[in-house]
Parts: sequence; C-alpha cells; structure tokens
Amino acid sequence: MFLNAKKDKQTILENLDLLEQYIIEDINKIENTSTCSSSKYNEIEKKLSSITSLMQKRNQKNLTVYGEIMLACEKLSDGFIDDKVTSKSDDIKINYIAKSMNTMFDKLNMGINDALEVLDQYSNQNYLNKIDAEIFRGGAFKVLFEGINALNEKIVEQVSSTYQQGLSLEKESSELTKKAKTLSDSTQHQASAIEETAAAIVEISSIFTSNSKHITSIIEVGNDVEQSSIKGLALAKDTDNAMDDIYGFTNKTFDAISQISQIAFQTNILSLNAAVEAATAGEAGKGFAVVAQEVRNLANRSASVAKEIEDLMGVLRTKVESGKKIATVMTLDYEEMIENIKKTVALIDTISSSSKEQELGVEQINRAINSIDQATQENTVIAHDVSSISLKNYNVAKEMVEASENIKFNGKENIQASI
Repeated sequence: MFLNAKKDKQTILENLDLLEQYIIEDINKIENTSTCSSSKYNEIEKKLSSITSLMQKRNQKNLTVYGEIMLACEKLSDGFIDDKVTSKSDDIKINYIAKSMNTMFDKLNMGINDALEVLDQYSNQNYLNKIDAEIFRGGAFKVLFEGINALNEKIVEQVSSTYQQGLSLEKESSELTKKAKTLSDSTQHQASAIEETAAAIVEISSIFTSNSKHITSIIEVGNDVEQSSIKGLALAKDTDNAMDDIYGFTNKTFDAISQISQIAFQTNILSLNAAVEAATAGEAGKGFAVVAQEVRNLANRSASVAKEIEDLMGVLRTKVESGKKIATVMTLDYEEMIENIKKTVALIDTISSSSKEQELGVEQINRAINSIDQATQENTVIAHDVSSISLKNYNVAKEMVEASENIKFNGKENIQASI
C-alpha cells in the first residue's frame, strides 16, 4: 500500500514536470501514459490531464493564428497586401492583434488601390481626381499620397500654362496675317526701287570696266618703275663699290712705291759698303762677294715690286673702265624710269576723267539706295514681328495646343487666351 502511494506520487510529479516543460516550450506535446492506482491520486491525475489537454488545445489555436500573422507579414514585406488572418484564438489579446492586422491590411488595400486607380488615370492624361490622403492619420503613406497630390497640382499648373499659351498664340495668328499683308505691299515698293538701282548699276559697270583696264595699265607701269628703280639702286651700289676698289688699289700702289724707295735706299748703302770693302780689303775682298750678292737680291726684289705696281695699275684701269660702264647703264635706266613716270601721269589723268563719269552714276545709285533703305527699314521691323510670331506659332502653339487637347484637368473650361 505504501509502495503504491509512493509510486502514484511519483507519477503526479512526473506529469507536473511534463507540464512545466510544455509551459516553458521545452516540449510541444504532452502524452500521459501513467495511471495512479489510488483513488486520491487518480483524481489529481485526471485534473492534471484535463488542464494539460485544455492548454494544448488553446496553444494549438494560438499557433494557428500566429502562423497566419507571420505569413501575412512575410507577404506584406514582399509587397502583397491582400492577405488576412482568418483563424480565431481563445486568447482575447491574440484575437485583438489579428483584428488590428486585418484592419491594417484593409486600410492599405483601400489606400493603395485608390492610388493605383488615380495613377492609372494620370497615365491616360486625366488629372481630374486626387488620392484620398486622409485615410491615414500620418506617417510615410500619408506623406507619399500627399506628394502624389502635390505632383498632380504641379502637372495641372504646367498643363494649364501650356494650354493658355497655345490659345494666346492662336490669337496672335490673326495679327500675323495683317503683318504679312503690310510686308507684301512694302516689298512691291522695294522692287521698283531695285529696278532703278539695276539700271544705274549697268552704267557704273561699264565705267568700272574702263577703269579696270586703266588700272591694269597703271599696275604694269608701276611694276616697270619698280624694276627700273631696283636696277638703278643696284647700279649705284656697284658704282660705289667700284670707287671703293679704286681707292684701295690706289693705296696699295702707294705702298709699293714706298717699298721701292726703301729698296733703293738700301741698295745705295750696300753699294757704298761694297766700295769701301773693295778699297780696303785687298786680298780679303771676299766680303765684297757677299755684298754683291745682297745687292743682287735687292735688285730682284725691286723688280718684283715694280711688277706688282704694274699689275695693280692694270687692275685699277680695269676697275675704272667698269665703273664708267656701270655709270652709263645707270643713266640709261634712270632715263627709262623717267619715261615710265610720264606714262603713269598720263594714265592718272585718264582715270581722273573716268572718275567724273562715275560720280554721275553714283548719284543715281544714291537716290535708288535711299528709296531701298526706307523700304528696307519698314520691312526690317515688320519682318522682325513676323519672325517672332511665326516662331512662336511653329515651336509652341502647334505642339502645346495639340498636346493639351486630350488632357483632362480641373478649370480647363475657364482658361482663355491672354491679351
């Protein structure tokens, strides 16, 4: 009996240990296999079994709800917002969490679907509607939706401006027609003036042709004058160089003569010495031979110097003759240059006469140009206006108005062309 009680007590403790392990989640399931033998412990065991079974059932429901919450959150992180928590729990707090999750999904679905619908309208150039940003009290989604609405306002502002500019340019098109008519009348007047100018230009053209021939002749004569002047300058330099050469050779001649004088003086001295030696030396007159030899050397040197003088004088004579020829040619060239200058003066007189004829033609051109200038000034102002308006019509009106025709936005019907 005592042993059975002890065994039953041990069984109860084991069941309590299992329950404790289940509560702290060391195990996820409890299976009661032991049975107490005594009635007292048997009731306790049944009660523990009932509590354990109830806890496992509640926990199983909770796990189901937890699983759906986790799965929904994972889908939400991947961008899916159409999931919900459908399972129920016996725990009020868990059910409240599931309800809050479902409410969040509903609001997200509502807000994002509304945003997608409006954005689809925007993609079709329909800017009439905005996103309901008030569905969220704050946070990133509210900021996002308000940002999209602000973008809508900016787009509508730009489209409105574009549409208004297009209407304004359409109005300016009627002004363009009037300007074009005025430009046409002015062009006709300008054409008459151009005809008068053309006639004057024909006359001036013939004068210019004659002048061109004369100018060509002047150029040719000018070239001849230039060549003659160059030749005269070169000949003058040659003459100067020849005179310098003559001066140099003259100096050399004087140097040669000076050497001859010195040689003659030395010859006299040596001759005197030879005479003295011959008179006093007697048998020893051998020195006379040396002196005589020296005299001969000096005589040879004198002959060489004399020959050099002769050559120099010959060269001098040649240079003088060359200078004379050069001077003669230079004179002839300068005479030719003077003749060419006379021809140039005659041609200049002819050009002067032609210039008088040109003055008459220039007067006619001047009158015609004045008429053209007046018409041109009018055309310039008008052409500027036409150009500005045409440029706006071409680059802005056509593109802006056509682009705005299919765009829907609030206030479009109230937009008018600016004055």
